[in-house]
Amino acid sequence: MDYNNAVNRIPVYNRALDKVFDWYDAILTPAATGEAPVGLESTGNPVFCTLWSLCGMPAISLPILQGAHGMPMGVQLVGPKGDDARLLRTARWLVNLAGG
Repeated sequence: MDYNNAVNRIPVYNRALDKVFDWYDAILTPAATGEAPVGLESTGNPVFCTLWSLCGMPAISLPILQGAHGMPMGVQLVGPKGDDARLLRTARWLVNLAGG
C-alpha cells in the first residue's frame, strides 16, 4: 500500500520539482549520512537518493569532501528529469570549483 501511494504521487513530485529547476541548475544534497564506510561490505545509507530514484531524476555523487577517517564524503547533485547533460555540466563546474 505504501509503495502504491508513493508511485501514485510521482507526477505531483515531478511537477513541483520542475518549478525548482526553472530557477536552479541543480539541487545540492548530502550523498550519504556521513563518511564512506571503510571496506567493501557496504556503500552506506542510500536515504538521500530515494526521492530522486523514485521520480526518475538524474543524480550524481561527487566525493569532494573528506571525513575524519580519511574516507570520502560526498555531495549529491540532482538535475531535472530528462536533462542529464545539464546535470553533468553543473557537476563539472562544482568539481572544478572545489579544486578537483
